[in-house]
Amino acid sequence: MGKVVQISVLGKVYGNVNADEVIGTRVTLKKMYSSGGEVLPFVSARAVKFAIRQALKEQGFEIDPFVENPEEREALRLRDTGNPRKYIDNDLFGYMVTTGRGETARKRQGPIALSYFKAVHDTPIKSEFAARFPRPWGEGKERNPVPFEVEVAEFIGRLNCIMYDYIGRFEDGDELDQGERRKRIQAFLDVFLTPKYVLPRRTNSLNIPEYIASLVTLSEKGPLPVFQYLDYDFQESKVNIRSLEIMMRRREIKEGAKYIFLIDYKDSVEADLPEGIKKSTLDETINAILDFL
Repeated sequence: MGKVVQISVLGKVYGNVNADEVIGTRVTLKKMYSSGGEVLPFVSARAVKFAIRQALKEQGFEIDPFVENPEEREALRLRDTGNPRKYIDNDLFGYMVTTGRGETARKRQGPIALSYFKAVHDTPIKSEFAARFPRPWGEGKERNPVPFEVEVAEFIGRLNCIMYDYIGRFEDGDELDQGERRKRIQAFLDVFLTPKYVLPRRTNSLNIPEYIASLVTLSEKGPLPVFQYLDYDFQESKVNIRSLEIMMRRREIKEGAKYIFLIDYKDSVEADLPEGIKKSTLDETINAILDFL
């Protein structure tokens, strides 16, 4: 197995960030249900990637504009360009170029994978009432407003990320020069870990997630079972240190992890961290990952 960086983030999200569907006059919120009946709102991985793409574009990187084939009826009309050397998102997140029925798609498995940004605890969903007011077209023409509802929630969620070591390295054996490769990795980490991305639906409300803590694991032996251990203690309003202690008792984690860092964004870690986990700043963590990959 190659080098792997695993990042787990705890953060707070507000509002109707990732709408699901419109039922009657209600705009619903994406949510799932646990086996115990908990309601867990979430932001999809696709929505998070979209936000990161936009942030990278604002930093000057070229992102895939997509290719449209208006004559295509069997496959998707919009498809990836499939040029990871030119487009940073084709490199980081992968692509699939469809060529029609009976043809093999050209694809790249992205070296960066993201999970849902999903609530870690049962979360109440509320309805926000609003109305659209038609503009009067001519004097004396009054129109009634059109009422609707928007489901909203405030939740603390966990977002997981895996980074493999083939960013800037391609299937044909070609690769970017080390300077450009490092630049891409640093740009992604800066956007993702700060965070510097704005979640969707900002025409209705501006939403930048409020990070609480990030757990970063560097391994030379492939992915390790670390994601479930970054948890939040709702009674104490702090990161759950007990859960991290349990994680560090696992032999495969102690032996498999080269470094484990914890970034504390809101001073929510007051107790001493378990042996093997280092409290680190954002810049220190990003530099450690760059040197590792």
